[in-house]
Amino acid sequence: MTPLNPGLPDYLAPGLSILFVGINPGLRSAEVGHHFAGPSNRFWKLLFDARLIPSPMTYQDDWRLPELGYGLTNLIARPTAGVQDLEKQDFLEGRQALLTKITTYQPGLVALLGVSMARVLLSPQHAASGEQRMLGKPIQLGLQSLPLAGVPVWVLPNPSGRNAHYSHQHMKELFCAVKDWAEQS
Repeated sequence: MTPLNPGLPDYLAPGLSILFVGINPGLRSAEVGHHFAGPSNRFWKLLFDARLIPSPMTYQDDWRLPELGYGLTNLIARPTAGVQDLEKQDFLEGRQALLTKITTYQPGLVALLGVSMARVLLSPQHAASGEQRMLGKPIQLGLQSLPLAGVPVWVLPNPSGRNAHYSHQHMKELFCAVKDWAEQS
C-alpha cells in the first residue's frame, strides 16, 4: 500500500547557505521518513568529515539542517528503488518545482548530489534562456559556469553507497571545497 504522501518533507528556509538537492528518495528513506537513510549512504558522514556540521548527525537529524544554514530537498518526490525507475516526465516536473523552490528561498548555493541529475537540469534542451550550457560540454564536478534561477550551482557526486565511482576521500575533498566556497561567498 502506497502512502498518500510518499515523498519526504523539504527542509527549506530563506537565506540558506547551501541547498542540497538529491535526485529522489530511496525506498529506505521513504520507509523511515528521513533523507539519506540508506545504510550505505555517505551523506551524513561527508557533512561531518568536511566540517559542514559541528558534530556527527544521522538521517534522523535531517530536520536540524536549516538551523545550521543548510536545506534539503529532492528533485523528484516519488521514492524508487533506483534512478532507473524514474521517467523523463519526473525530471521535467521536478526541474520546474526545484526552480520555484530556489526562486522562493534564494539559497547562497545549490549543491546537486549527482552528475546524472545535473546533466538533466543543466542540459541545453531543459535550460531556460540565459542558463544554457555550451553545447557538447560535459558536466564536471564542482562549480558550474551558469546558475539555476540566478543561484550558483555546485555538482557533487551522489553519496549513495551504490555510487562506487568515487572514494570517500575524494567525495570528502569535494564537500570541503563546497564548504570553502560557501564560506567565502
